[in-house]
Amino acid sequence: MVENSSARCHVVGTPVSYGLETFKDRRVQLEQILRWLDDPATRMVTVFGRRGIGKSSLAAKAVEALARADSGWRGIVNLSTRTGGVFSIEKIFFACTELGSPADKEKLAGLWAGHREPRDKLVELFAALGEGRHVVVLDNLEDQLTDDGRPGTADLEIFLDVVFRASLAPRVLATTQVPVALDPAVRRMEARLHLEDGLPVEDCVELLRELDRNGEAGLLDAPRTKLELAARQLHGVPRALELTVGALVEDHLNLPTLEEVLASFTVRGDIVDQLAHDRYQRLDEEARMTLDVLAVFGGPVTREAVQWVMEPLAPALDPSRALSQLAHVQMVSVNRRSREWGLHPLDADIAYAALPADGPFSRHVLERRVAAWFESRRYQPPWRSVTDVANHRLAFEHRLRAEDYDECAFLLDEIGEFLILRGSMREVAGLHLAIGEHLTDEAAILAHLVDYGHATLVGGPLDAAVEPLEKAVVLAERLGDLRHLERALLSLGDVFRDLRRLPEAVQALTRAAAIAAQTGNVEHQAHALLCLSLSYTYLGELPQALRVAERLGGLAEATGDQLVLGRSSDAYSAAYAATGNWDRAISAAEQAISAYEEAGVPEAVGYARNVQGIGLLGKGSTQEAIEQLNRAKADSSGVETPRAEGLCLYNLSWAYWIEGDYVAAKAMAHNSMDSFRRSGSSDVEASEKLAGAASAMIDGDKRAASKALAGAASAANGNPDLVPGQWLLAEADRLGKERTSDS
Repeated sequence: MVENSSARCHVVGTPVSYGLETFKDRRVQLEQILRWLDDPATRMVTVFGRRGIGKSSLAAKAVEALARADSGWRGIVNLSTRTGGVFSIEKIFFACTELGSPADKEKLAGLWAGHREPRDKLVELFAALGEGRHVVVLDNLEDQLTDDGRPGTADLEIFLDVVFRASLAPRVLATTQVPVALDPAVRRMEARLHLEDGLPVEDCVELLRELDRNGEAGLLDAPRTKLELAARQLHGVPRALELTVGALVEDHLNLPTLEEVLASFTVRGDIVDQLAHDRYQRLDEEARMTLDVLAVFGGPVTREAVQWVMEPLAPALDPSRALSQLAHVQMVSVNRRSREWGLHPLDADIAYAALPADGPFSRHVLERRVAAWFESRRYQPPWRSVTDVANHRLAFEHRLRAEDYDECAFLLDEIGEFLILRGSMREVAGLHLAIGEHLTDEAAILAHLVDYGHATLVGGPLDAAVEPLEKAVVLAERLGDLRHLERALLSLGDVFRDLRRLPEAVQALTRAAAIAAQTGNVEHQAHALLCLSLSYTYLGELPQALRVAERLGGLAEATGDQLVLGRSSDAYSAAYAATGNWDRAISAAEQAISAYEEAGVPEAVGYARNVQGIGLLGKGSTQEAIEQLNRAKADSSGVETPRAEGLCLYNLSWAYWIEGDYVAAKAMAHNSMDSFRRSGSSDVEASEKLAGAASAMIDGDKRAASKALAGAASAANGNPDLVPGQWLLAEADRLGKERTSDS
């Protein structure tokens, strides 16, 4: 993504504030922020202070300066919780990809879809941004901080950690009411600006007159001393000044003076909140409901959206007229280019908090209508990117706030599997955790159990997926829901196979394949048959494994589907490896790799290369096997499949053992243990025993090494993805004889 140094800075997202042309004061603070951002030792600049003090305006002004063609900055990403929602890793990742070319975006979309740790995805993303300087603006960060300033979400914690650790990382410019509580070790890389004071009195006077440009509030000709008094009483808080002028202009009934508006404030301290609340209460019904709808949307929307939400609730009211009036008194902003209307975030928060709990215009009613708006604008599959299901996600958020948990489950049922396949399993699992305990409808409970179980199967730990999937099977059978029954059985069988509960895996997968054939889901049928063939191979029932592989081959021939062909070849390679037919195992694995790559299924490639590595070891080609197993390990790490990574590392350990490099063998076995633990695999013990054998050889204790090898062979028994146990037993016997001979 490196661009020519003379190129204009690429800006993603709208500025986090408006009115930059009339920006007041803050020149010293602005220059300080720019100096900090220019300092290579600075990774993060935090502007913190009370609500309405002007933090967002200051940050937006700094970004405006950085965006100049001659500034040397290459990219800026503007994000705000008030207009874009929660700062998830997914959201930050895809916002940053907008800095790249179409080719860059496609490559980074592939990186996101891979099964890798979120921090690894961020590190590679930052590296892909290139050597030019970039900044990510996180506005209103306090929305995701705890009361003591600590990151309130795992995603935010991971993002900030990577920003401070990665060799290539963008600067972060954050605004927040609460300073971020960072580890003392990284404080030296963060610069903080406490925006404590309001605008100087002189600037406040100028701003008040600018806000009353047409003289409707009576401020243009007001005595300067009166305006200075207002500035002091409002402590120079910019938003308080704006709302004061709005109150003066709108109230055509009482026509209050500036002194009367100021006299209505209490001594509660939060003048901005008190003023905004007073202004909201004085709106007529038409304007108030329009403002409430904007508050529920939480971001800029079209007039059509507001009308759609309001029409069945209040057909006699005219939101078009209300929007015009609200814009006239500066209670809403208008983006003429996009034709969108929106509340200032402060107004939206206050209006939302004041929504009634009951009645025809309650918070729940409005949330449901807004959710229905986004539901009516859902894209239909096939989808290509997570952005294609953005309206599903927005509908989910509003249903969640409306406490319509069953509807949330149905929305996730539509998009959950798609998101999981594209690397967003953590996000899907988190959404399910938010609704799981609140579901009442049995169909919704079933959809939740299946999707949550699938997300846990992919993201781990494996044993945590068993209970929800078993419950899903029972419920689907009772409801007669074949689609969810098949999905639950497929995921459950896959879990049982990985946990080496093989008879249970065979039973579940046999049923899953039969139901998928009945419903016509070829992709699920092929996946179920592959897992079924592998389960038979694990059981040592090789004729059965080959018969299932033949069924897969027939399905591949009938459909011409490359993914099905890859599944068939994968099944054959595992069965041939279990019989010691190394040439046929290697050939079948090569065909599987080719088919998987053509089908765009990278997560399966590591398993197939692992079988090739075992085959090469069986043929005595140790160095070639090491090379292939290292490729398999890289494939598996790249798509975040820790179980496949653990298999490759275990087999690498044995390859190094054959070479007599017991130090490397020990290291690989230890790494294999770590990978198996992350996946929840039952093969941890085999790796642990193999590591112990290598350690004993380093210490010269052949007796202990022989015993540990026998233990590894026993623990790995029945897993054809690991080197055959008889190899380890033969080596154990040899070491025992050498020890006797030495004695």
